[in-house]
Amino acid sequence: MKICFICHANICRSFAAERLLKEAALKAGRTDIEVFSRGLYASPDYVIPEKIKNFLKENGADFENHISTLVSVKDLEQADLVLVMTQDILDTLLDRAPQYTDKIFLFLDYAYGTEKDMPDPIALSGRPFEKIMTELKKNVEVVFNKITAR
Repeated sequence: MKICFICHANICRSFAAERLLKEAALKAGRTDIEVFSRGLYASPDYVIPEKIKNFLKENGADFENHISTLVSVKDLEQADLVLVMTQDILDTLLDRAPQYTDKIFLFLDYAYGTEKDMPDPIALSGRPFEKIMTELKKNVEVVFNKITAR
């Protein structure tokens, strides 16, 4: 199964979700799960913030060798499941590629049936940042359990 996470810049939420899910799959010995991430407004010039790297490191996930990558229609075609962080990203992708409506979902809607955006912690620090990143990690675990229960 190929899973793609998408956020705005591909340096925070989607990247962290990708690496956390990869780590969960690795720990569970699930070689059948492939994960990648993209951004709706990504650029290879964007740099992953140190706080994201630190969070991933603290949670046993790799943060090396990532380049912020713009989502393409080919990415949507290749993925079996596309999880986006916000309603505006969902709307944009469904407008651009309506043929993939059956596999593009709002992240929290897929996890819990909650049509709610995953907050962006990029401008936050300290406890507010940690709270949102911990929530992201928990939500990734829910998605992992859901896809592996099939």
